[in-house]
Amino acid sequence: MSRGLPVDERFPSDVVLQVDGGTKGITLPDFVSNTVQLAIVSRKFKQTLDEHAAANIEYLPISIANHKGRVSGNDYYIANLLDHHDCIDMERSEVEQLGMEPEFLSGLFRLHITEDRVPHEAKLFRLKSMPSAILIRDDLRATVDVAGLTGVKYIGMGERCRIY
Repeated sequence: MSRGLPVDERFPSDVVLQVDGGTKGITLPDFVSNTVQLAIVSRKFKQTLDEHAAANIEYLPISIANHKGRVSGNDYYIANLLDHHDCIDMERSEVEQLGMEPEFLSGLFRLHITEDRVPHEAKLFRLKSMPSAILIRDDLRATVDVAGLTGVKYIGMGERCRIY
């Protein structure tokens, strides 16, 4: 799923993911950060993407258990984004290629894209050579912000980052 490949046919219907033991409280954000690079979103976030993203997204329903093991979120999804674009400006970006899989980057530290290699209608997509990185166009970002969706963190184009 972190590579943006479809899994719907193989995904079980009763998945419960647990927050780490250090996370306390009863309120879950609309975008749940995690260490396995999955886009975990609330029903409200899903509805916003459905209405405004114009992206090919496979939604896999999950529940989220709190630090005590009790289900505290039933209306969550793994939003498996299936759109990929090969648009990294390799001359301006800072990347790492270890060669184990030459078609994929092993690290991304600063990103610049070649905009004419991204279709005009693409508002949300993965980088083809770094599928764990999901890009959002400014107009969709503004829509997400206006909707008051919580838990989302952005890295601006050209900013330092560490994506593996």
